[in-house]
Amino acid sequence: MSDHHRPGRQVSRAAFDRLFRDGSAAVSTGEHRVQSPPVEGGFRWGLSALLPPDPTAAATLDRVAHEAAAAAGGRHWITGAAATSHLTLRSLEPWRAVIEDGDPLVNRYAVALGEAVRGIGPLTFTVTGLTLTPGSVMACAVPADDRADRLADAYGTALGADGWHENEFTRDFWYLNLLHFAEPVENPDRLIAWVAGRRDREITTVVVGEVRLTRWGFAGSGMVPHVVAASPLT
Repeated sequence: MSDHHRPGRQVSRAAFDRLFRDGSAAVSTGEHRVQSPPVEGGFRWGLSALLPPDPTAAATLDRVAHEAAAAAGGRHWITGAAATSHLTLRSLEPWRAVIEDGDPLVNRYAVALGEAVRGIGPLTFTVTGLTLTPGSVMACAVPADDRADRLADAYGTALGADGWHENEFTRDFWYLNLLHFAEPVENPDRLIAWVAGRRDREITTVVVGEVRLTRWGFAGSGMVPHVVAASPLT
């Protein structure tokens, strides 16, 4: 199937169950993935199109993310903090340390985004629970309708050849990462139990009013976003 016409991101309980099993095993044995600062040309943390939660939802997710960090113990990246919380619409390129104003690629990404958002309107997701992955504590986000999937498909189409970075994989579901592990988890059993108790707990409703093209920089205790362009969802 071509990148331009992928199936929507389905809400898969089986996928989240599998993540929890794999994440629990990795955390309990200390074999979980550990984040490190990005390097030039690295696959992760490159410029991306992100969906920021509304302020009320962001505050709730911030609280839950800090609770996750406390349950884990140690110093980890609190990606679900209010300033960094996001759903990823699409990753666009490998990580670059420097992106100059007027960068031609960024300009093309922004033009394509402007085309993709036409007629979509604000997006709504329900955060229905948490899971544990081999590298993070993750929240499951269930879209209220098909608009998020239509936006993702429209952006892939508008990007054309510039959408190559995600051609090698498909995003299966919508989610927000709340905590990325950055060192050993001090209290693995406590974290596993904490997540297990919230796997089916509705946390908040997220409303997304714009899409942000965002580059990421490392700030010592995690990644921080720098918005380079945005398109409103009206």
